Amino acid sequence: MLLSTLRQTTAFLWYGTFLCLTTIWGPVKTLQADDSDVRQAPPSRFFYNDDGDRAVFLARGPFHIRQFHHSVDVLVGTGVTTLVYCANFGSDQAYYPSRVASSLGWREVENTRRNPRYTYFNRVREVGELLRKQKIDLLGTVMRRAEEQGLEFVPSLRMNDTHFLNKVPPEEHPLTGEFWLNNRDLTIDGGALDFSHEKVRDYRNAQIAELITGYATDGIELDFSRQPTLFAPGSGRDKQNLITDMVEQCRWQLDQKNKQDGKRRFLIVRVPHTLELCQYYGFDIGGWMMANLVDYVVLASPDRYFQFDIPLTSFLELATRTHSKCRLIASPDSYAATPSMYRAGTANYYTMGQQDTYLFNFFTARSEPREYYPFQDEDYALLRDLKSPVTLWSRPKHFLSDGWFPGKSVTLEDAAQQYEIHLYVGDDLIRYQQDHTLKQAHLQIAFTQRHPDDEFEVSLNGQVLPHEQADFQENVYRFKLREILPKLGHNTISIRVMRFASQARPIVSRVELLTEYDIRGILPDSEAGPHNSDPG
Repeated sequence: MLLSTLRQTTAFLWYGTFLCLTTIWGPVKTLQADDSDVRQAPPSRFFYNDDGDRAVFLARGPFHIRQFHHSVDVLVGTGVTTLVYCANFGSDQAYYPSRVASSLGWREVENTRRNPRYTYFNRVREVGELLRKQKIDLLGTVMRRAEEQGLEFVPSLRMNDTHFLNKVPPEEHPLTGEFWLNNRDLTIDGGALDFSHEKVRDYRNAQIAELITGYATDGIELDFSRQPTLFAPGSGRDKQNLITDMVEQCRWQLDQKNKQDGKRRFLIVRVPHTLELCQYYGFDIGGWMMANLVDYVVLASPDRYFQFDIPLTSFLELATRTHSKCRLIASPDSYAATPSMYRAGTANYYTMGQQDTYLFNFFTARSEPREYYPFQDEDYALLRDLKSPVTLWSRPKHFLSDGWFPGKSVTLEDAAQQYEIHLYVGDDLIRYQQDHTLKQAHLQIAFTQRHPDDEFEVSLNGQVLPHEQADFQENVYRFKLREILPKLGHNTISIRVMRFASQARPIVSRVELLTEYDIRGILPDSEAGPHNSDPG
């Protein structure tokens, strides 16, 4: 691409050279586009959330402290700026010498011996005993390694993790903490701890104080998203002041530490991904913003599916109304996401107004079978690609329609009705096409229960897609988009049945857009041919 300023001063120097090459590469065309849309934004952070447990139970052979260094070292050289490291196994078994929470693998339960699902807890307990015996501080070891390697470090506390309630009774589960066992009367129907009780809040506040005092090198994270239930169902709205008090206390403790060395430490809160859910569970995000209590609000759906349409904009608008300077980050989970989906989802959120990146559970769904730790080559490529709009530029993407996680279906019941499906696209495909760098864009519509002779009309933002550009294979309509392209932002795909060939009604199970780019430039079809090849 030739910039307008370069055209005026240097184009004539190159003209003669390019003229003799047109027989090989095709004619040179002057474009009016510039690259202002891919300039690097103001300084941003790339947060990487690490469970911590994989450094314990995935390690094989004799234990060595360098196993804890891996959590840091594998991130060196990537786009990651900030390691967010879980301070506990669950919420209640500390990775550090705690005076409040239980220690790692603090008790042996029969389950770890007789139930194959829990055999890895044997390793956890063995490592926990070794750490206690040799007085090794796992969290502190990782923290110091991060500082040595130039990464920011943030301990993360899961405020009410309930993994210990899964599969077997909590009395038998290796993840259950001593506090829960001794205070079962302070739970929600024998399950998660109930934060309406002062003793429960004091317990968590004491954990927060420990982490700020000893480990908040650059900040701390309060993870309310795993899991968000802190109160009895339906009572969260009436008790949100109790959680606000905890956030205020955390902010005050951070500020007191800041005064000691003059360093500004940030407070991250991970919360459910919609304002409605935040209100339901008792998180007064607007109040926290207005009082300048939080620096980062990370939006995370309580489910495990990757999402392309977290309503980031509504939180950004709330921040504007409350004159808050806090940053908003969408953090979809990793389940079933391919690299192209990661790039598409992150592009969406940057287009909506996100300024930072937050990866959560990145390794979980991508590390099966668990024969390596922690990344494959394509994962390292993503740790570069997801850094910013610049690094996402021209990388292949796979967008899916709103509400897809893993998908919501639409039954085409009535031939007279036009069914609408919404698709957010965070890439300016029209701009790419004008730059002649859009290699291909395919809109795919997957059906179930479709009769081969059913006939459809598909429109994109009100324009009917030419039927001759569609290819139908294995219940998937595939349109090669040329003249009609999705716009940057919200798009509407409309589907109308022209004729039912049977009594069955087809179901749209998935709508997706796949894009590829070539920054070398794409010749128009009329100019492409045998001469458009590598002269080497």
